[in-house]
Amino acid sequence: MAILTSSGRAAIAASIKEQAIHLAWGSGDPAWGSNHSLQTNFVDELITLPYSPVKNVVVQQDEVIFTSGADYSVDSVNGTITRSPLGAIADDALLDISYIQDTPREAITSTSLINQVGLRTVDEVLFCSGDENGDLITPSGRFTESQTPTNNLFLKFTFDFEDAANQVIQELGVMVGTELLAELPLGQRYFTPNQILNPGILLVLEHTVPLVRTAATRETFTFVVTF
Repeated sequence: MAILTSSGRAAIAASIKEQAIHLAWGSGDPAWGSNHSLQTNFVDELITLPYSPVKNVVVQQDEVIFTSGADYSVDSVNGTITRSPLGAIADDALLDISYIQDTPREAITSTSLINQVGLRTVDEVLFCSGDENGDLITPSGRFTESQTPTNNLFLKFTFDFEDAANQVIQELGVMVGTELLAELPLGQRYFTPNQILNPGILLVLEHTVPLVRTAATRETFTFVVTF
């Protein structure tokens, strides 16, 4: 069986390193984090909520708040509630249910952000190797720069104070091969959607907790992409 070798993976990383790399950010779906409530009852021991995924589900009847795990269980990904036969909820009870529509997991089939508001040119692109004492620190661990190609690329992006000021950021995407309008000023590093000719290929997608942008702060993001 054919395999992709370590040197082959390093060659892919080297090819990506030579391309235009940007970090796009967006506001995501406005429904993420929204509150919902309904009044309903179990049908065949199951309630299917109108929205998913979900979090912070509360099931109650009048003033009685039922206990998750004992009286019912929640499938947060699919947005379903199952009644526990030995729990305190009667099978015909009319229930008040409240919940929050959660941010979904990133889909491997994604090709773009949902609501992109801008993108920033990469500040650093380095080959690196995993090292628990390394000085390249990312959410996925610590790394050390390598002078020879490896299958890991360290990427660092720093947004400026005025970039997307007053926007709420909920999604990030590392883009490769983005094409910008030719008439833009030399040295420009932040770009809005109307300045982008071709968004390029979405290499990495991350949904984040809501980040409220202000003109008083700068945001720095680091990633290690492994090939």
